[in-house]
Amino acid sequence: MTHAIAFTAPQPFWRPGTPASRGAIVQPQILRFATDEFIEELLATLERDPGALPQYAAQPETWREPMGAPAPDPLRWTDRQPTRLLPLLRRRAAKAGVPAVVAPKPLKLYQPAHQRHYLVAASLVCRRPGLPDRAVDPARQSTSLVMRRLFPRDSEAPAPLPDIADLSAWDEYAWVLTGKTGEWRHVGPADAEGAAATLLVGEERLPTFPARYHEVAGQPRRLAVGSVPVGRRETYQGAQRRGGSGPDPVEPDPRGVMFRMQVLGPWKALVTSAMLNGAVGGDPDDLAALKAARLPRIFPKKDDGYDTDKPDLGVLRAERARLQTASWFLLLDLLLFLREQLPAFWNDHVLANQRPADAALRAFWDALAAVAMPVGLVTDSAGNPATLASPATPDDLSLAEQCPGYAVLVDLLAALRRAAAETEGALDFEGMLEAAPDPLALPSSGRATGWPSFLYLFADPWFGIAAPPEPAAFEPTATDYLAERITARIDTLAELLEDVLAQTARATAKLPEPGLAARTPADLREAWYRIRFVHERPDCAPFEDTLVSRATVPFQMAGFFDPDAPARPIRIGLPLDISPAGLRKFDKNAVFVMSDMLCGHLDRFKGMTFGDLVLSVLPWPFHKGLDVPDKGPCKQGGLELGVMCSLSIPIITICALILLMIIVALLDLIFRWLPLFVVCFPLPGFKGKKGSGS
Repeated sequence: MTHAIAFTAPQPFWRPGTPASRGAIVQPQILRFATDEFIEELLATLERDPGALPQYAAQPETWREPMGAPAPDPLRWTDRQPTRLLPLLRRRAAKAGVPAVVAPKPLKLYQPAHQRHYLVAASLVCRRPGLPDRAVDPARQSTSLVMRRLFPRDSEAPAPLPDIADLSAWDEYAWVLTGKTGEWRHVGPADAEGAAATLLVGEERLPTFPARYHEVAGQPRRLAVGSVPVGRRETYQGAQRRGGSGPDPVEPDPRGVMFRMQVLGPWKALVTSAMLNGAVGGDPDDLAALKAARLPRIFPKKDDGYDTDKPDLGVLRAERARLQTASWFLLLDLLLFLREQLPAFWNDHVLANQRPADAALRAFWDALAAVAMPVGLVTDSAGNPATLASPATPDDLSLAEQCPGYAVLVDLLAALRRAAAETEGALDFEGMLEAAPDPLALPSSGRATGWPSFLYLFADPWFGIAAPPEPAAFEPTATDYLAERITARIDTLAELLEDVLAQTARATAKLPEPGLAARTPADLREAWYRIRFVHERPDCAPFEDTLVSRATVPFQMAGFFDPDAPARPIRIGLPLDISPAGLRKFDKNAVFVMSDMLCGHLDRFKGMTFGDLVLSVLPWPFHKGLDVPDKGPCKQGGLELGVMCSLSIPIITICALILLMIIVALLDLIFRWLPLFVVCFPLPGFKGKKGSGS
């Protein structure tokens, strides 16, 4: 004979004589613990005083107003009373009574980093007098948890969320695993328990464990307990949803995501680098406006500022060499993408130099063909190559004489074809780094040293930017930076590519799945969640269906840096005796491993001071460029070697603390952060050396 079963709150929550509603009795309960030994605390409470379990019910709290809970007593968690005394102890504790718990405020759960742990507990009982526990055979049955999220039915961002107490305005969604993460799929109205208490195919089950104890009357009981995954808050918050009143998400094509990450991202970074102090407003195609936004360090310093009429030719040469190295790798990434992901477009049109007839391909082709390097980089104002050493005018600063042995290309498609011809299938520019480790001094022999034999700059600090035309839908304002307008032009390539990918099958299956950063969250507002218990009996189907419990109270999950979160106590002990005799006692057991190239770069900064770093980021007239000539990789006896630096952690802690206080003190000049950042208390008699100061 079988009996109907149901999930209820844990038996200690069935308090007779309390005004608790029937809905609260059948709800699973969320338990809050403020110690890392929360499992030991739970089991000890169930053994000695199960009637005190309601005191652990999660309640709204902040670090300013922590919730009342039993004081931590580690001795109780490990001490075990004689078995014959336990019934007497339970009855005595039951007479004291447990006050009813009321939660007038919204519930927010914090992360383990905040020293908060949350368990959700419920009892699986038979619908018989006394509500005895239902036995669970782990070999044929399972009990688990499912996460549910509540989405507003009609309210869209940026409007405020409806009142969580009114469930008629919310829909419930289940977390279904898809790919690396998952998505929220519509289950039903949140206020309709029959519709919401269903299990979807592919819905993630979270594990539970049994906790056995004896109630006050001596009857054995069994709790199903599971952990609330507050640590996965960012995954849940940034996921998409499907179904319900809102539109279904559009799955991003991984090829488009790869194009943005490998090509457009570095391209826009080059633009930002070449226009570090970009001007506001203006026409991106106006050369005078672009020159007003050029790097200030390419101009020679004068007593009253900078000479903006003529750049420093040596600094300009180094800047162009740095940008050219990055442009070569950007060109290679674009070549690889087109060849591997759009092979037909690459072979039939780019390599053959044939304009496509298809509208989408033709628009993408035209945008690439319009990416031309400024003509001033190739010829002077008279149309002839200029001599960089003694230019006739500041505009006669072409690349032709600056880098003899190189061909200077203007067209992006021509540069792609030239790169494809020179790489000969290897598609590897590593040889140029082996031949000339210094990217700020291009060699003069071109391809013979492993470098490409042509030059193509995506961004130049003097002549401007190579970018597609400005999109027609873009409406710039007077406060837009030039770099923003140019990056908007670069983004049009991704939009045109999406039209091409929509009608092009994938050429290869080796594509990374778009991560959460490439997906648009379903709702950026703070999310509300609920948890349900699930009891599955696959061997009993179709006679006995899967049982899904009532939902817990709605709750939110705090982020890692939530301002209301309780702070885990952290104490960093610095060395007491910082004399040479005291510091030499610490073992140097922290090792940093650096390659020969990284060692050489760090060696460049040995003569630099903190004041030099501050002056390098200040605007004119305080700006002072960094003079850090490249010294190449670390060498010893002609052999290039990496290094292993062995350091002492306490000494590093002192340095980090000093640097942190310097930075905070500087920020305090503007934001007045210091009173909110640190508090110091006097410790009488706490001395570094005995007898010092006496």
